Amino acid sequence: MSPSSNREMYLNIPPATMERMPRYLMQLYRFKTAGLTQVSSQMLGESLRIKDTQIRKDLSYFGVFGRARYGYNIESLIDTVEKILGLNMQYRLAIVGFGRMGRALTDYHGTECHNFCVQWIFDVNPAVIGERAGGHVVRPLDDLEVCLKEEPVDIALITTPDDAALEVAHRLISAGVHAIYNFTAAEIPHGPNVFVENAQIAFGLYKLAHRLAGQWPRKR
Repeated sequence: MSPSSNREMYLNIPPATMERMPRYLMQLYRFKTAGLTQVSSQMLGESLRIKDTQIRKDLSYFGVFGRARYGYNIESLIDTVEKILGLNMQYRLAIVGFGRMGRALTDYHGTECHNFCVQWIFDVNPAVIGERAGGHVVRPLDDLEVCLKEEPVDIALITTPDDAALEVAHRLISAGVHAIYNFTAAEIPHGPNVFVENAQIAFGLYKLAHRLAGQWPRKR
């Protein structure tokens, strides 16, 4: 199937289904690590607290059907879900901001998928510029446009201070980056050709506080 026809097919798939696919993949990796070779929709559902009927429906959108009393072959299902998520290709990364978060992301190995490769690391701090990390030299932020023209990246991770994030995002977008993973509290503009994923820890804490306050009101 061509990439264009693939995109057209995905347009008809509910966004909630696509949101669940990474969860399925991560659990399949865990099952594989545990030595399992087969998995049923019931096993997958119980491990993720999702109805098995929902899992079968989600997979059926992509023509994936298990066998009665047999389920799915884990290796085959992992391969299929990786392709659905576009993980059968290599992605080059740039990390902008080499503080604690940037350092942690450079060494991050929290996924079985090894198709994400750091290409560039940038910072403005003279104390870290020139430092080697993960086989790469931290470059001055002033070199961003030249470096990305020399070797473009697919995804940029922003871990700068909040007040610098917006300007960095504009520079990345102008340099041709179409996907940004934002680890700051700044609002990064979305556009028709720019995908932004936010990972603000504060937002998650706010949501948890709201749920706790609604479920178990606390006396002050």
